[in-house]
Order: sequence, then C-alpha cells, then structure tokens
Amino acid sequence: MRTHATTTALAAATLLTLTACGSGEPADGVEATIMCEKFVKQRLKSPGSANFSGASDTSVTAISSSAPWKYQVMGHVDSDNSFGASIRNTYDCTASTPDGETWTLDNLSLSGN
Repeated sequence: MRTHATTTALAAATLLTLTACGSGEPADGVEATIMCEKFVKQRLKSPGSANFSGASDTSVTAISSSAPWKYQVMGHVDSDNSFGASIRNTYDCTASTPDGETWTLDNLSLSGN
C-alpha cells in the first residue's frame, strides 16, 4: 500500500515537473522511474500485483545530461508468480528519451523472473 502511495506521489510530481518546465525535457529521473516501472510490469506474470520499491530503495542515475537523456533505474518489485506466491525481483533498467515524452527501453535486467 505504501508503494502505491509513493507511485501516486511520483506521478503527481511528474505532472508538476512537466507543467512547470513546459519545454518537454525531463528535469529529473522521476519520468524515467515511472517508465521503467511500466517496462518491468510488461514482463511480470501478474502485473496487477506489482509493488515497487519506494523512493528510498530505488536508485536513479542520469547517464546523459543532454538530449537524448538517458537514465539508469535500479530497484525491486514484489509481485505474484504463476502459483500466486509473492516473489521479489530486482531490476536494472536503462531508458532514454529525446524529448521527455517518448521513451525507449535500452536495457532491462530482471532477476528472479
């Protein structure tokens, strides 16, 4: 439940950041975190059960500070497997964007899946 609140807060911060900047370029790695979570969900057996690590347990590193922007996001996700048991996967995601709106998955490593 705490992770859902954190994800909601991140989404709200993203909207504020994009509105405040107005230029379409990412001001920080919040957008990258949200996109990496979407990329991870696409690979889970039960994406609806996904509980992602919070901001304090997720690492975001800017690899490129100019267009195209590139970020590395590392964290974990708890989700149900095929038998309904919750398992923890660690992920390492690299994503890039030329404009802050169109994202490309460059690399995704998901352990335990």
